[in-house]
Amino acid sequence: MTGNAHRLFGLALGASAGAIMTPFYGGMSALAMAAMALPGSTAPDWLEIRIGPATLIPHRTVTHWLLPWLGLAVASAVWLPDAPLLAALLFGFSVGGLSHVIGDAGTPLGVPVWHPAKRHSLKLWDGGTSEFWPVLLAWAIAAILIRSLVL
Repeated sequence: MTGNAHRLFGLALGASAGAIMTPFYGGMSALAMAAMALPGSTAPDWLEIRIGPATLIPHRTVTHWLLPWLGLAVASAVWLPDAPLLAALLFGFSVGGLSHVIGDAGTPLGVPVWHPAKRHSLKLWDGGTSEFWPVLLAWAIAAILIRSLVL
């Protein structure tokens, strides 16, 4: 996926997570989740640490690995009852990171799932050309969730 598609996809998933969590943790936590999903949606790329034209961490390796992002999401979700606002910030960031990984998993290059050096691809869309459809679907789901759970 391209940068803008990652941002739109991540924000949609963050809005969905916020809508689901609103009845349990309130509107501020929901807004925190949605807001932090935006920087999280590009985090797997900027965490590679650019040095000129190169990166310190090779692209689509450790920073695009599914398991650490899932672990962060689970840990922050478990922490939500104790510190709703702080945990919501972390949870939103992890949702954004997961959205990036999911978005890249659909491309032919794929992402690491079980091991950071072995990629898997769903081959559902091509980065830059057909990413409109998963973004549209994510926003349709977000709209439905916001409408039914929040309003």
